[in-house]
Amino acid sequence: MKLTTRFLLILLGIAVLPLLLSVGWNIYQYNSSVASYFELHKGLSRLSAVNVDEWFLTTNRSLAFLYEIENPLQAKKLDEAGVIRQAARINSDIMSLSLLGRDGQEQFFLQSDKVREKKSLASYAVDLSSRARDSGIVTAGEPLCVKGQAFFPLAYPLVDGRVVVFHFAMDKLLGKINSQHAGRTGRVFISDGQGRPLPCQDMKGLDYKPEDLKKVFKSGGRTGTLAKFDFSGEAYSGAYAAIDKLDWAAVSVQSEDELYGKQRKSILVFSLLAVAIFGITMVVVFLISNRIIVPINNMVNGVKGFLRTQHLDEVIPAVGWPEIKVLVGVLNRLMLELQAYRAFQLNQIVEEKGKAQALIDTISDGVILVDDRGSLIYSNNTALKLLGIPRISPEVSVPRSVKNEAFFKALTEMMADKEKYIRSEVDAPVPTETSTLLKSFRIISNQFLLATLKRPGRVLIIRDITSEKEIEKAKEDFFHMITHDMRAPLSTLQGYTELLMKKIPSSPSTDKYLSSMLYSSRRLRGMIDDILNTTKLERGNMTLQLDTIDAEAIITRVRENHEPVAGPKNIKLAVSAPPSKILFTGDPILLERVITNLMGNSLKFTPGGGSITLSAWETPGEVFFAVEDTGPGIPESKRKEIFEKYSQMEEHKSMGFGLGLAMCKMTVELHKGRIWVESEVGKGSKFIFTVSRSMSAPAAPPPPPAAA
Repeated sequence: MKLTTRFLLILLGIAVLPLLLSVGWNIYQYNSSVASYFELHKGLSRLSAVNVDEWFLTTNRSLAFLYEIENPLQAKKLDEAGVIRQAARINSDIMSLSLLGRDGQEQFFLQSDKVREKKSLASYAVDLSSRARDSGIVTAGEPLCVKGQAFFPLAYPLVDGRVVVFHFAMDKLLGKINSQHAGRTGRVFISDGQGRPLPCQDMKGLDYKPEDLKKVFKSGGRTGTLAKFDFSGEAYSGAYAAIDKLDWAAVSVQSEDELYGKQRKSILVFSLLAVAIFGITMVVVFLISNRIIVPINNMVNGVKGFLRTQHLDEVIPAVGWPEIKVLVGVLNRLMLELQAYRAFQLNQIVEEKGKAQALIDTISDGVILVDDRGSLIYSNNTALKLLGIPRISPEVSVPRSVKNEAFFKALTEMMADKEKYIRSEVDAPVPTETSTLLKSFRIISNQFLLATLKRPGRVLIIRDITSEKEIEKAKEDFFHMITHDMRAPLSTLQGYTELLMKKIPSSPSTDKYLSSMLYSSRRLRGMIDDILNTTKLERGNMTLQLDTIDAEAIITRVRENHEPVAGPKNIKLAVSAPPSKILFTGDPILLERVITNLMGNSLKFTPGGGSITLSAWETPGEVFFAVEDTGPGIPESKRKEIFEKYSQMEEHKSMGFGLGLAMCKMTVELHKGRIWVESEVGKGSKFIFTVSRSMSAPAAPPPPPAAA
């Protein structure tokens, strides 16, 4: 973007932005006002519709006396004329009442003195009475307007074929509705289903085409809005609401000019003012551009040229206002000094690069840098030899150019993985001067951002861990050897301890000592079993001895076995029993060993005065076990690592072999379950594992042979 354009935009932002905000605010207010006006008219139309509905219900209640006339169970002959007169006196809205016989002849007629028309109102409703007699239902007619009075005709057919024709006064109703209006030009009126206004309403200045209003009713629902509706050549807006009991609608409208004419004018004025200020701003920009913008453009072009060539071929001309000329002089001097400084720094960078190159080339690990497409950015000689890549070139990419098949497969999986940090181990043949050796390597991959392209690349470190593997194997062989040698004397010790507990008379001191001896022997036996079980699990030689297990019984048994250790340490052991018996299929010895390991860890790390709780619960697909303590907790970064073989937190290195949790994890996975830890540092840990209910149940024993 050119500087002239930026300068113009800044001035426009300073001068025109407030006006644009004002225009925007007016438009927002305009839209809000339109919405509120429509809501107001919706409320007026609904209120009017409710008034008409209530009036119509009152009218229907006025017909209750007719049930007395047509009651077939009437004990004696009824004075119909008296009943009709009494009803007309009670209901002041009945302006006319006519009783017509089966032949249509008038048998009785009553008309209020308030009616200005001397002629019988029933004579206007001949067709209405015929329709009511033929249909047998109460029929409403079209409202009448006679000498400025509005009447609502209603024909009620009696069971004996006669018809009673009523005319109810509508003046109060229409007057009340017409008085409910908003503003100076606001009007509320009632129209029929054809869009025609009911007679005797003040519709002066509201001439319209009924068919247009009928279209609005058909296109909308029970309620709707009118926008820019033409009344007497002027645009009106408002709303309507259907009247439930009659095929009528209440319509509330108001002149659009009164509604939001002033706001439209305000928006127009602010818009014209913004256009005028925009023109003035353009003139100001072009008047001062030669004094400010041209010199600044010269400086920008001069600096760009210096950055491109790293050499100042020509000084920037000093033109413009005095302050600009001073700035140009300072900039010319600065570029000359940078030119001299760059020559000095270049030698320093070359020297530092040589040091870094020497450091990477001398380490024993292979180091590779690739971009997000796998293209090789850098590699030391160790990595090139291991991967079988002759040299670094633009055509080389990872893993496509890797010649060693084992590394090719491992690197292909790594490059396809989206994780930021990846670690993998691979056994790969490595050629030497005399032969080819099979070595173990650990490949560590980590993402980094390419500084120039802002894209993720990867650094790959290939480390020879053959010696580590050999040490680990020797360690396992050593463990395996000593566990076999220790099992026999340990079994003897445990057996004699149990025998002493049975033979020696019980006392608090002997019970305490013997319980501690038995617990220690069982714990040592469990550690030996962990080593042997881990080996079997790793080699896939472990066979599950499946049986039906009671979840509450197994956690209760583990708690009782650890009471001799928890008591002296003042640690409270508790069992949270499930609400109902949980029976499932699994290897009871292995699963009890898992819970025992978790309990043993909690006892080791829970301080005196703490508590440990064992619990079990179930879902349709799994059985859950949990061991929760109030120990120091486990940092989040270690919660996955602790389940790996020989992995321990640094402060616990002297407290075991690091095999217990690894054995737990493999045992749980053999039961198609999961194991994890929930912890908060300083507040305790909760180890949870599951056992799948899909484990096959043990086969039922064969039935005993039948007696001969």
